[in-house]
Amino acid sequence: MTILYSTSFIPEAICKICNHTGATPVFSGPDRLMCLPGVFQFVRCSYCGTFYQWPKLPWDELQKYYQGDYDSYISALADEPSRIRRWLRRRYTLKMRRFVEQFAQNGVLLDIGCGTGVFLEEMQMSGRWQLHGIEPTTTAANYVRQRFGIPVINSLVEQVSLPDCTFDVVTMWNVFEHLSDPKLVIQKVYHSLKPNGIAIIAVPNYESLSRVIFGKYWCGWDLPRHLFILPSTTLLELVKRTGFTVRQHKCFIGTYALLGHSLSFLQQDLTGSKQTALSILQKIYISPIGRLLFYPLQYMTEQTGLASIKVWALQKT
Repeated sequence: MTILYSTSFIPEAICKICNHTGATPVFSGPDRLMCLPGVFQFVRCSYCGTFYQWPKLPWDELQKYYQGDYDSYISALADEPSRIRRWLRRRYTLKMRRFVEQFAQNGVLLDIGCGTGVFLEEMQMSGRWQLHGIEPTTTAANYVRQRFGIPVINSLVEQVSLPDCTFDVVTMWNVFEHLSDPKLVIQKVYHSLKPNGIAIIAVPNYESLSRVIFGKYWCGWDLPRHLFILPSTTLLELVKRTGFTVRQHKCFIGTYALLGHSLSFLQQDLTGSKQTALSILQKIYISPIGRLLFYPLQYMTEQTGLASIKVWALQKT
């Protein structure tokens, strides 16, 4: 399929967040994470400020960009051969669980876009939750069913009819930006929650320091998998209009790894001495010493809300 990109205002582009037409091109680029073929474009809605892909690939074409080594499709924690990685992964998922359990300690939980069940596995360890998942990739959905015995609907969430007033908690960890219709899904989540139920949404943080520094190389764009990036003010307006109250928002996951991805994406377009210098910086960054050296930057960006992922806790009111 040949895609022609505009360099000026696009009057026919339609924003799924505000339903207005008209957008301005931001940049076009390749798949920098998986290095699969294609060039894709982000535009910005002229009305609400949402960034979205235009034109957007249909799922039957987009799904080939979700390969087996994509981050969301890693094996169960107990199957991780590296003790260090196992410890780091458990530290990550434990943060997620503790964040959820600030607001609800037990009940019925749905994880949308559950991948291979990384988060569901953590919640299962507590023994206090009745767990469910939704996952569009068949291999990942089957893995969760067989490995953990957790029921998973193998479908795009946009195509699932969620039952009303059923769940105490619904989570979307780094899923919202992948949705073809985020507003529709937010509405579905709202209606599926019990009164005072909690929705947890982790999204790329447009206000992050990395986005400012790296520009189009910021890993939060992740073309072509990320279809929507919402500034915090736009996301806040959307969830409030749906009926949610914001209980909390903070940055606490993924900071170190995502900065590493952004460095790698930048290196792809550098040549000569600049590429060599950045390659040396990357080697330092991924070393144990580098992790310690960069920790103050990680801590600062998380504490000030400037890290690359922001997690929102929303309550149905």
